[in-house]
Amino acid sequence: MNRLDLVVVVTLFLLAGIPAYAYGDPSGGALFQVLMPALAGLWAMWMIFANRARKGLSLLYRRLRGTEPEPKA
Repeated sequence: MNRLDLVVVVTLFLLAGIPAYAYGDPSGGALFQVLMPALAGLWAMWMIFANRARKGLSLLYRRLRGTEPEPKA
């Protein structure tokens, strides 16, 4: 699976959880049932792209400080 496939799977998971509001009660359970799949989808996206984001931020910080990364052996 490549990253695009993972993004599609996570998006489908998120969209499949959105109709859960139909089974909620008016005491706030409906809000929880709608927001939890959305939160799970966002967390999954973060887990997929976290390494890329960390590398990009560290490269940005190095460029701002004016230091170059050490070449890999």
